[in-house]
Amino acid sequence: MFKLILSGLVAALLVTMLFTGTVAAHSIEDVEAMVAELAESDYYSPELCMSYLDYKQQRVEVITYTVSKGDTLIGISEKFGVSLATISESNKIENPNLIRVGQQLQFPAVTGLLYTVAQGDELTALAKKYEVDYEVIWFANSLDSKELAPGTRLVIPGAKMPDPLLQARSVSRGGTKVNCGFVWPMLGKLSSNYGMRKGSFHWGIDITGRVGAPIYAVAPGVVTSSGWGGSYGYMVHLQHKSGISTLYAHATKLNVAKGDEVSQGDIIAYVGSTGNSTGPHLHFEVKVHGRHVNPLSHLP
Repeated sequence: MFKLILSGLVAALLVTMLFTGTVAAHSIEDVEAMVAELAESDYYSPELCMSYLDYKQQRVEVITYTVSKGDTLIGISEKFGVSLATISESNKIENPNLIRVGQQLQFPAVTGLLYTVAQGDELTALAKKYEVDYEVIWFANSLDSKELAPGTRLVIPGAKMPDPLLQARSVSRGGTKVNCGFVWPMLGKLSSNYGMRKGSFHWGIDITGRVGAPIYAVAPGVVTSSGWGGSYGYMVHLQHKSGISTLYAHATKLNVAKGDEVSQGDIIAYVGSTGNSTGPHLHFEVKVHGRHVNPLSHLP
């Protein structure tokens, strides 16, 4: 018991040093060697015992969150200051739009991964897989041993994972679905698809709706233009992360101005039939690094 307390003291000192960057070169073997050397002491002060408890309390917190009405995965990630991938990968969510009210999510309080240990997993192998130093995993979880028990949940800070927004880059011409975290820009009926239409290429999709119906931002972003767009009528253009941009056209009224920052689900305009339009609808386009892609590949 006291040897464990002593081990905690050394680890507590090292974890503080590790995250300030002063012992980045130390290995777990170095830690174990120092613990073994100090373990020969016959005196254990109250300070020593408290240090062990402090060490255990320094592990990275795991957040448990219950989904409420109106929640989106992007909104939750922004609320807790972690990446979208941190939540989706930690909970094995394939489509960020498909979360339900009452669903319980668990994820680390830092960007990274909450990983469930499987039979045969080793610390060094996990570190290599997720491209982190294995000392980081050790200290983030206040481990006492390199032996990992199946079922143990480990926080892996900084784990390299596919970003659902970045996956939009791999959209194929065939319309493969990607987990980009978008919501639909409005409620209505799809009236025209992306692709060839009457001898010309239609660069977006059309969604019919009543005049004045709200148009929503599909993801957080910055308004790069808002105003008259010729044949597009009144339109809004948003720039999102990872080189993704969206366009909303034929509005009757605009609700944002150039330079505004918007959150996912914010009302940015209202349905109309301005410009080259045959009836009230939204014309919606998506570009990835300046190239048009099929919007349906990004929508849930």
